[in-house]
Amino acid sequence: MYENYPFWFTFFDQLRFRVELSPRSSKKIYELGIETMPSESVCYPAKLVHGHIMSLVNKKVNFIFYPCLPYEMLEDEGADNHYNCPIVTSYPEVIKNNMDVLHTNEIKFFKPFLPYDNKEKLKTRLYEVLGKEFNISKAEIEIAVDKAWTEDENAKRDIRQKGEETLKYLRDTGKKGIVLAGRPYHVDPEINHGIPQIIASHGFAVFTEDSIAHLGSVERPLRVVDQWKYHSRLYAAANVVNEYPELEMIQLNSFGCGLDAVTTDQVQEILNSNDNIYTVLKIDEGNNLGAARIRIRSLVAALEERDRKVKKHHQQHSKYEKVVFTEEMRKKHTILAPQMSPIHFQFVEAAFKTSGYNIAVLQGVDNAAVEDGLKYVNNDACYPTIIVVGQIIHALKSGQYDLDNTSVLITQTGGGCRATNYIGFLRKALSEAGMKQIPVISLNALGMDSHPGFKISLKLLDLAFKGLVYGDLLMRVLYRVRPYEKVAGSANELYKKWAKHCMVSISENKIGSFKKDIKCIVKEFDALELNNLIKPKVGLVGEILVKFHPDANNNVVDVIENEGAEAVMPDLIDFFLYCSYDANFKYKNLSGSFKSLVINNSIIAGIEWYRRYLKKYLRKSKRFEAPHSIYHLANSASEILSLGNQTGEGWFLTAEMIELIKSGARNIVCMQPFACLPNHVTGKGMIKELRRRYPETNIVAVDYDPGASEVNQLNRIKLMMSVAFKNLKGGTDKKESIELNEVKVQA
Repeated sequence: MYENYPFWFTFFDQLRFRVELSPRSSKKIYELGIETMPSESVCYPAKLVHGHIMSLVNKKVNFIFYPCLPYEMLEDEGADNHYNCPIVTSYPEVIKNNMDVLHTNEIKFFKPFLPYDNKEKLKTRLYEVLGKEFNISKAEIEIAVDKAWTEDENAKRDIRQKGEETLKYLRDTGKKGIVLAGRPYHVDPEINHGIPQIIASHGFAVFTEDSIAHLGSVERPLRVVDQWKYHSRLYAAANVVNEYPELEMIQLNSFGCGLDAVTTDQVQEILNSNDNIYTVLKIDEGNNLGAARIRIRSLVAALEERDRKVKKHHQQHSKYEKVVFTEEMRKKHTILAPQMSPIHFQFVEAAFKTSGYNIAVLQGVDNAAVEDGLKYVNNDACYPTIIVVGQIIHALKSGQYDLDNTSVLITQTGGGCRATNYIGFLRKALSEAGMKQIPVISLNALGMDSHPGFKISLKLLDLAFKGLVYGDLLMRVLYRVRPYEKVAGSANELYKKWAKHCMVSISENKIGSFKKDIKCIVKEFDALELNNLIKPKVGLVGEILVKFHPDANNNVVDVIENEGAEAVMPDLIDFFLYCSYDANFKYKNLSGSFKSLVINNSIIAGIEWYRRYLKKYLRKSKRFEAPHSIYHLANSASEILSLGNQTGEGWFLTAEMIELIKSGARNIVCMQPFACLPNHVTGKGMIKELRRRYPETNIVAVDYDPGASEVNQLNRIKLMMSVAFKNLKGGTDKKESIELNEVKVQA
């Protein structure tokens, strides 16, 4: 609305639609939609959307257009990417699946994923979306897009001109201004709670970040990955504040905005490099501005004090200097890597060592490691960030490693989730802990943040994927039989035997051992002596680290098994397949290239080639099921939400829940870090629709966070389990037992 309205108004007006707006945001609007909100921890701007949609329904509007825009128009050529935040990208999916009124009032609710960053592809997509439905020709769509594009440019130019005029006025009069920076929706008076007026009452001119960002440029490289458009604008605006002594900056941060854990630290670093004062105001639906008024008065006093002491600001450089991992370092450095999934990463560690890297995958995460994470990471960052960084810092502080001969390895997906910026959080933590000399190596498939001493060889890829297949297979067969073992501990003993054997297989890398190992693993777990019991199956899904790391999820698999159920954990490899599959949707509906399409589908074929023996022998087994293809999962998910939901676990999370339900695991624990933005949409946001389509489904969403109550988590899981046992006894659960003879129900 506040960024793209000139475009959309002009577009629809040109096509002879009457454009109807919802009323201005207010508490009344907020309360209109409060009953339809699936997550209490999502940001206030997202919560307001429910009320705005309801107000349009009450106005009898029969066509509501709420597009999903993964990318904004490119504004800074030097930025690493130009994503929208996950909520802006995908929240229309939450609205569709949680507001029943949209299904009952014969309202046309359009939520297409659009390539807003590519004018020509945008024309094609808008014709596909609107042409047939409203009998509009492609020529009409093209003319409307061209006019809308021009109007959008004109509107942005007007804002910039006003910023320049006001800045000139300040210089001419000797007055000062404050850049009140945030996101476009922070212009909304209901969201900013009148803070611009409070600032103006102190005699400051108030600028939005987009009114002056064009006057400066970002000094690169930054410590963080600059991948969100509005963040790029913030960084540019902060540099402008450094260049103009008339300007200061206050950043608005909506509670629950996880992305601002990235921006706030980076903006502060830019401003502090020039001795400017950084102020951030955290706001939500509460309108008690006492704290904000105090912070603003304190800023005014601090500015007056500073200006009395400092007559002239000296511009300094804020560019981040990366520590490079060299070829020489490869020969003598120990490389530390954070743990994510113990079952899988033991084999990945062996693959790296066999490929010539002295890597050490860190093991458990204790309270001391979490405390180190909280100490060195912005506490608005997600729980996985705190765990990953805390684990590494804690290990480096232990005295076990020579800090001058140690490096750190961390993964990057390159997607729109905060996970891509773990590397930025880690570099900041290392610097603050006095260990800035330690290189941080990025493990990714996109060529980001390259180092001359680190190369992903074909041998490493081969061994790593074999290791992941071993991990998925052992996890699958172990969790399937352990709850039913006749001899206590026998399943774990068999697992340990084969884990050790597979480690040797990766280290020796003998031809033919991979196929033989898989066949024997399935055979021996198929023959393990078991009790004939029926137990409820409980599927485990969620954010990837919280799902697989037992210390992050408080040993949820053990909890489920101790409660008398069977835990069903989807494969880790499927996440990599999901990431590759996304290129299909991007090519068809967004700005993806044909080259990317071919490469990623080739990757899928390659990964499935590694899984061919796993699938073959699981299908032949008595007890186990083979995983479905990613194409099958995508087809299932597309019935409920768009495959354009690609941030974090994206549509894949919903697909996993559907697959679990269809396979008999109708009880599901959906695990997410507190305030995980993608999971607001594809996790919590889809639960209502899943229950509607599959009435027997029993899903509980559990948040994990350093401050979360483990007792509360356990109680929520136990409540879900009580329903699972009730359903099992009542006959609504799928009654499957292993080697079914005489059957008992264990409760």
